[in-house]
Amino acid sequence: MVQVNGDVTTCCLDEHLENRLGNLRTSTLSELWNGETINRWRLAHVEGRFKDSGPLCPRCNWRSAGSYPEGKAAAWLKAWRARMR
Repeated sequence: MVQVNGDVTTCCLDEHLENRLGNLRTSTLSELWNGETINRWRLAHVEGRFKDSGPLCPRCNWRSAGSYPEGKAAAWLKAWRARMR
């Protein structure tokens, strides 16, 4: 989610920027989207460690709203691990 001042966060519900990734005035969207912070967040989500994803994630109802398909999450995890080798 991009705020009017350029701050980028992981979620549209993060109005207090608790999961802030950075700002588009100092980083490109590509840098933020592919950066270490968001990848740690993604990894925690894929592994079911929502409390490690930030203060909002453990109490979120995203699963009831339609979560990311398990097959796509597994494919991302496999590709991410291959890049980290």
